[in-house]
Amino acid sequence: MKEQESSDQAKALLKKYLEGQCTPEEEQQVLHWFYAQDQPEEEQLKEHQTGLASRINTKLEEQLFSESTPTVRRLTWFRSKWMVAAMLVAVSGCSLWMYNRFSSSDQKPLELAAEVPSQDQTFHNDILPGGHYAKIITPKGEEKQLADPFVQRLEQSSDQQGKNFLVDVPKAGSYMIILEDGTKVWLNASTKLSYPTHFEPNQRQVALTGEAYFEVAKDANRPFRINANGTTIEVLGTTFNVNAYHDEVSTSLVEGSVKVLKEGNQIIIKPGQQATTSLTNDIKVTATDLTKNTAWQRDEFYFDGNNFKDISLQIARWYDVEFENMETIGANSTYKGSISRNSRLSEVLQILALATGRKFDIIGRKVIIQ
Repeated sequence: MKEQESSDQAKALLKKYLEGQCTPEEEQQVLHWFYAQDQPEEEQLKEHQTGLASRINTKLEEQLFSESTPTVRRLTWFRSKWMVAAMLVAVSGCSLWMYNRFSSSDQKPLELAAEVPSQDQTFHNDILPGGHYAKIITPKGEEKQLADPFVQRLEQSSDQQGKNFLVDVPKAGSYMIILEDGTKVWLNASTKLSYPTHFEPNQRQVALTGEAYFEVAKDANRPFRINANGTTIEVLGTTFNVNAYHDEVSTSLVEGSVKVLKEGNQIIIKPGQQATTSLTNDIKVTATDLTKNTAWQRDEFYFDGNNFKDISLQIARWYDVEFENMETIGANSTYKGSISRNSRLSEVLQILALATGRKFDIIGRKVIIQ
């Protein structure tokens, strides 16, 4: 009887979401559930349920992402009414799990990139992939640790005006946030995003360090500006990736147009172009591989023309590890290929071993190049 009640509750909640009748709290609950569908817990979902979810996702991808440029797929599926409808079909098998997940007040702390025993004698131990996680510091100084998408609520109190939220994504983490104007931001590992409690009437401004993929909501009267390590990226409504881990800032445009400004210099780039700024204040524009630059947002490592230092930095951030003996591999060596970020670290290193002809070991949180 209890299972039937929880199933009915879950169906009713998803129906409200489909009809656009959810409260902000209910919407966040549904988003949390959708995120959890990416990594179902085997102890809580039966084998046939996981297979059903996989078939649903495959069918939806065929319907939703069959665009003229399929190599760059925007991860907006959880906002789609198609996905909600599909979930209504599958919810009978998963609703009790969903109900238990969100009715329980005792949730275990999330451990990102956990060390686990190795299943291969080549490695001393193994490390699991990172996951969806961030720490949010509110304008009142309160810290919240969240593993689900965050939908910004408007701060109505006047004492919060002019103050900022800070989203801090650690190593081995990634996160998605929806700002109050409807702009969606995906944050990569080791990334911080600062944004105000309420955007000003004439502009929308945020600050970024690290890497983020933006889908900016269109608003012709309020340009959206990103301050990243001394570089300003200005748009009205478009989709692009910003890499600002270091002094060099790279902006890769997926669609629309973007203006990049640095110390009095400015340039407008087109889809398929990348603007790079550095300490010299110059802005360099080149054609770029969007599949490679946005791979992390599709949960992939995509190596094409990167040297080993670039590759190791991506892996180090996602698995929270350090590489040793990197000097033994030439900086000019390049490796091409795609690896899922949902893989164990050992699986990634086995592919790199084939590509480089070198052996790797994992000892604790160190990757040893032999």
